[in-house]
Amino acid sequence: MVAAHTLIAIVVVVLLIIRFKVNPVISLVLGSLYLGLATGVGLGGTIEAITVGFGEIMIEVGLLIGFGVLIGALMQSTGAFTRLVRLLVHKVGAHRLPYSMALLLSMIMPSIYVDVQVVLAAPVARSAAPALGKRGLPLMASAIGTGIFSGYVFVVPGLAAISITGLMGIPLGNWLMFGLVLGPLTAVLTTFIMKTMLRTKYWKPESDEEVQLDSEFAEVAAAHRLRCVCWPVRVCQLGH
Repeated sequence: MVAAHTLIAIVVVVLLIIRFKVNPVISLVLGSLYLGLATGVGLGGTIEAITVGFGEIMIEVGLLIGFGVLIGALMQSTGAFTRLVRLLVHKVGAHRLPYSMALLLSMIMPSIYVDVQVVLAAPVARSAAPALGKRGLPLMASAIGTGIFSGYVFVVPGLAAISITGLMGIPLGNWLMFGLVLGPLTAVLTTFIMKTMLRTKYWKPESDEEVQLDSEFAEVAAAHRLRCVCWPVRVCQLGH
């Protein structure tokens, strides 16, 4: 029964976050409360387990998380991310850009918050998509998504990677060594699988793509000092 209640809790958390857009922290707390009450721990015991568990994780990884956020903020404020993406665009070309972006985001950028990575990388995906054909947008979106979350989970100082090592008592050096292999490999393989699936009727632009006004992307680009130029198609170049 414990396994069944655990599965239900996971499904509830995922639905709350994805379907109902509930804040992930609130969703996780609600899922934990359900699991504790359903398995007979009791309200007091459940609350104690949540608070003690959170405290133990912070003891293990709090300082590392703080420095990881600091590194991400510095990379964002100094424009390091934008310069790296501009270099990729010029060096690898549009058709190799999905794999390059997946590698970049999974290996070099895991210290930046996920939301920040998405905002910075989204204009690149939108602008480079036409060069990749009619399925370019979902391919770039999947490359960016899998790159971000592969780095977040596998590569130190990704928040999830640091949290997992602290929670499970895994030496950070061991996780770093294996994560630098598993993270980029997962990102590239997932991008390849998505590219293969897009050759079928899996993706339906009329229902799976949301049309947005160009002005919205212009505002995002301006906010992050991004501008689009012709190279040799309409791809995103960064900087002033």
